[in-house]
Amino acid sequence: FLSEQRLPHVREQMKTMSSCVSPLVALLLYASGAAALSLGSSNAGRAWSSEAANSGAGARAAQWRACTEADAEERRYWAVEWSDLETDLKRLYEVAAPNATASPTAAKKHRKSPLAGLHLNLEPKTAADLIPALAMLKGLYEDGKERIGHLNVREKKYKEQFEKKTAEHEQSMAAIDARFKNSTLSADWRANETKEENRLWSYWERVRQRQHAQYHTSLKIQHGTLEKVKLMIGAYEQTISGHADKAAVAKELQKAGGGALPDIVFLQDARTAAAEFCEGALTELHTAREEGQQEVGEALM
Repeated sequence: FLSEQRLPHVREQMKTMSSCVSPLVALLLYASGAAALSLGSSNAGRAWSSEAANSGAGARAAQWRACTEADAEERRYWAVEWSDLETDLKRLYEVAAPNATASPTAAKKHRKSPLAGLHLNLEPKTAADLIPALAMLKGLYEDGKERIGHLNVREKKYKEQFEKKTAEHEQSMAAIDARFKNSTLSADWRANETKEENRLWSYWERVRQRQHAQYHTSLKIQHGTLEKVKLMIGAYEQTISGHADKAAVAKELQKAGGGALPDIVFLQDARTAAAEFCEGALTELHTAREEGQQEVGEALM
C-alpha cells in the first residue's frame, strides 16, 4: 500500500502520464492509487486497534480458564465437605434417636448406617453400655473443631484472593481507558473490552458470594453440632460417673434447646435435643448443597 509520504510523488506521476495517455485513463490510474492509500491507512488503523485488544483478550482467555478451574475445585471441595458433615449429623442422630420412626436416612433403605462397625449399644441398660458411644461423640467433637479450623483458613484465603481480583479488575479497567485515550484502542474495541472485563468481574463477584454463603452455612451447622455433641458428652459422662445432677443438666438443656424439656431422665433430654437439631441441620445442609450446585452451574452461563 502507498504511504502518505509517497502520495505527492504518485500525483506527479499521474500528471506525467496524463500527457501521454487519455485523460480518462489518467483519472482511473490516479483514483486507484488514492484508493490504495485509503485502504492501507484503514487497515493499518484496524491493525493497531486489533493488536492492542488482542493483548487483553489473551490475558482474559487465561482468566476464564482460571474460572473453569475454580468452579471444578469448588465443586470438589464442597461435595466432600457437605458429605462429611452429613455423615457426622447422621451418626449423632442415630445415637440420639435410635428408635426414630422417621429417621433422616429412612428414605435410603439400602444405605449403610453411619454407625456400622462402631459396635455401639443404642439401647443402653447400664452405665458401661454408654462408654463406646461416649468415645464416638468425643471423636465427632474433635473432628468438628478441626473442620471449623479448616473452614476459617479457607475463608481467609478466599477473602484475600477476592481482594486481589478486585485490584486486578480496577487495573484492567484503567488500562482499557488509557489505551483508548492514547488512541491505541478504537471506540468499538473499547466497548467490547469493557463488556468482557465486566462479565469476568461479575463472575468473580458471584463466586465470592457463593463461597461466603456456603462458609457461613457450614460454620453455623458445625457450631450447632458441636454444641449438641458437647451436651451429650456431658450427659454421658455424668451418667457413667454416677454424679448426674438432673436439675442442673435440665437447666443447661433448656438454654441449648430454646424451650422447656419434658420431665424425663436427663440423658434422654440430651438425646432428644440432639435429634431435633440434627433433623433441622440436615434439611439446611441439603438446601445449601443444592443451591451451591445450581449456582456453580449457572456461573459461567
